[in-house]
Amino acid sequence: MSQNLQLKKFIPSLIFAIILPVVAYLILKTCGWSDTLALGVATAFPVIHMIWGLLTKRTLNPVSLVAIVGFLISLLSVYLTHGNNLAFKLWHPILTAVIGIIFLLSVAFNKPLLELAGESEGSHKKFMILTGFMGLVFASHALLVMMLAFSVDTTNFMIVSKIIDFSAVGILIAGLALLRKKLK
Repeated sequence: MSQNLQLKKFIPSLIFAIILPVVAYLILKTCGWSDTLALGVATAFPVIHMIWGLLTKRTLNPVSLVAIVGFLISLLSVYLTHGNNLAFKLWHPILTAVIGIIFLLSVAFNKPLLELAGESEGSHKKFMILTGFMGLVFASHALLVMMLAFSVDTTNFMIVSKIIDFSAVGILIAGLALLRKKLK
């Protein structure tokens, strides 16, 4: 598959994960909606995209399923805390923290997840390095977003967290490409 075709495949995800949530949140806030309601609508866009993909492709992606469950748990948490929007701020970094910890634990137990997942071509050392790198990126992303959630207001959180998300994806893609090239 060509590089342009691969990039075009990810454009809808980029729109639903980063652009639409920020735009929706800012519009709803200027219309007078509360932080909690605006954030709830904004964080629903990536989940809607995942559900749409599930319905149209008829395949169950485990990461998507976990994200959907995480979003539903955050809705329940907001309801049970009578509108505290911290649950909306934290559901995504908690998910990435769990993924990061799982990757790092697999390295700590000398059973790198990428090797166990049946990734082809590579030595045990290569899988250890790649899995450890992925774990560090996910865990670092989670830590940064969690610190942000507790330190800034919701509007700034909405904008800056998307910058952190986009940066983490860029670091992950570039780092994996560089590591794969160096470890050949």
